[in-house]
Amino acid sequence: MNAMPLAFVNPACIGKQNSQWIPPICTHSKPSKVWNGPRAIARAAADGASAPSKMANVFESVPAQFRSALLRLPEDAEIPNVGERHTKIVGTVGPSTCDPENLLRLIAGGVNLVRLNLCHGDYEWHKSVIANVRDINLNTSFVAGVMIDLGSFDSVRLGEFSRNPMLEVGDSFTLTVRHEAEYPIGVSEVSLDGFIDLVEKGDMIQCQAERGGIVELLVKEIVGLDVTCEVVSPGELRSRGTINIRGKSLNLTPRTENEDLNTSIARAVLGCPPYQLEFAISERVEYVALSFVESADQVLAVRNLLRNRRANIGVIAKIESPIALRNLESITDAADGIMVARGDLGTAIQFEKVPYWQQQIADVCRRYGKPCMVSTHFLESMVLYPTPTRAEVTDMTEAAKQRVDALVLTAETASGKFPFKALSTMNSVLLRIQERIHELEQTADDSVAEIPPLVKDTTWWTPGVGDVAENIANSAAVLANQQDAAAIMVFTQKGLMATLMSRYRPRAPIYAFTATPVVRNKMNLLYGVRPFRIPFEDDPEETIQNAMIALKERQVVKDGDLVVILADVLGGREKATEAELRSAFSEISKGNRFITASETRNALRILGLKLSDKLEAQLGMRDVDIAEVGRETRIKNEEPTQSLSTDIGGRYDFQRFHEFASQAKEIVHTLQLRKIK
Repeated sequence: MNAMPLAFVNPACIGKQNSQWIPPICTHSKPSKVWNGPRAIARAAADGASAPSKMANVFESVPAQFRSALLRLPEDAEIPNVGERHTKIVGTVGPSTCDPENLLRLIAGGVNLVRLNLCHGDYEWHKSVIANVRDINLNTSFVAGVMIDLGSFDSVRLGEFSRNPMLEVGDSFTLTVRHEAEYPIGVSEVSLDGFIDLVEKGDMIQCQAERGGIVELLVKEIVGLDVTCEVVSPGELRSRGTINIRGKSLNLTPRTENEDLNTSIARAVLGCPPYQLEFAISERVEYVALSFVESADQVLAVRNLLRNRRANIGVIAKIESPIALRNLESITDAADGIMVARGDLGTAIQFEKVPYWQQQIADVCRRYGKPCMVSTHFLESMVLYPTPTRAEVTDMTEAAKQRVDALVLTAETASGKFPFKALSTMNSVLLRIQERIHELEQTADDSVAEIPPLVKDTTWWTPGVGDVAENIANSAAVLANQQDAAAIMVFTQKGLMATLMSRYRPRAPIYAFTATPVVRNKMNLLYGVRPFRIPFEDDPEETIQNAMIALKERQVVKDGDLVVILADVLGGREKATEAELRSAFSEISKGNRFITASETRNALRILGLKLSDKLEAQLGMRDVDIAEVGRETRIKNEEPTQSLSTDIGGRYDFQRFHEFASQAKEIVHTLQLRKIK
């Protein structure tokens, strides 16, 4: 295969949650008819049936070792083509989709990131869902990351009302933790399952009302999961309004006299229950979402805690208050991504300002190179009915036109009656608007949309490297659009180059290859990026060839297709001077004797040096992902080398760093246009 290089650039106590809801074995949308493989293919050929024919096509495009997983799916399961849809879908898992078969159907049907809300359910249930997602990632051709939505100390709320209840003195009103798809008039869900254990007969409950008022409810009776109240102080209840029990704390973890310092800091700074964060760390999920973030300090506190625990978990900041909007730039700078929590934001600011701020948040995220997702009730009608409203379709269309990274499905897939129809509907709408956007772009003069320069800082980007990487990504997007490339192939250790490519929103799908499972899973959130995990070889050309074989096997490229390739190769000088090495080590270690594996790579980057892809991949796994690698891979080529395995705890002094530097060479970023052969 002949390469056509276009550019070469040298840069300088897990606690027990108080919960009454134990999710049942799921029964909604359970497949009644499972596809039986070869017989379905034969039947499709005989009678021309469309659904089995689609499944047969999918069967042929899946690597042989993963085909048995398709037999668990029903005949009518819809499976999008690999890399076809650029806007990602986050699906919330609940009673409707929690069992292994339905979870597989959800991920196969296009859910890129599984969302779990710790305000509902117990830890054993959440652990089982996470384990099932990991099993799907390992034993099928489908991949999904996991995001845990952490609770907040002040986020106990009423449910969503289609019309706000107007309560008068003496009226009866019921609060419940039943978690049903629909409630009659005069009943509202409460977001905290443990509420039913805290409330007692005679308690006075204060509920947030419209126009700054308070509705007071006197508890008259508690039966099962329902709390029957009498209205004492009238008013119009606010949808998703906060509630309090007078004289009692609704904190998920009551403060104690012997509370340790870390928990006290968590209350004051993190804003989330520390044991929930501990659970996320123990499960090594890809992302945690922080509720009611109002300053960058909250995000940085969580990031520091995760770093100290060596947990490679991304932090998503939920924007849902006017204060958060005022601090939007600094919060975005500190976070790994932003979620527009439109339901809560819409109750905190004037409703006519919500569309404006949704666009502003999306634009700020693009400038900072951070993924942006929008969470609201996009398909609320499909919780109960099999078809969407025109307004809901238009809402999804507008979000897609804003080029956000992902849309979030909540009750639609968690507790709705038609979770897979809702997913299919969103997938169809996003594909349709994507086609229209690409048609308009092809008639425009510019090859890629103009966006402001990337905002960079030393936390994310090694000095001098970010500018070069940004220019390379921009050139790759322009080239792919001008040449109508079938794909863009990116080889990345930590996902940064894939993030930059995604930022330019090229028309071609971006296939990102990494050696580390958790990096692959996290890249699932990026617009237009379909991640793969492959071994990185010492010879970059061998890695590229293996990646091309993987894409051909999945039938996303074919012989004769043009592809754009972004990869690093080694060349130039073989080592830095002693003084340069000491300076780089000192800058990274900040006076400490040892640095970590990840910091070793950063120190080499300061010098414009890198090790082979294979060795760097092993360093990355050793630093923060060793537990994940142990669960997900037994590939011999990915096992640490003997020299690495003798290192204690992944810490390196200057002498060990010097040994690595002696093997490093100057980085050469390559942008290539190739024809598949």
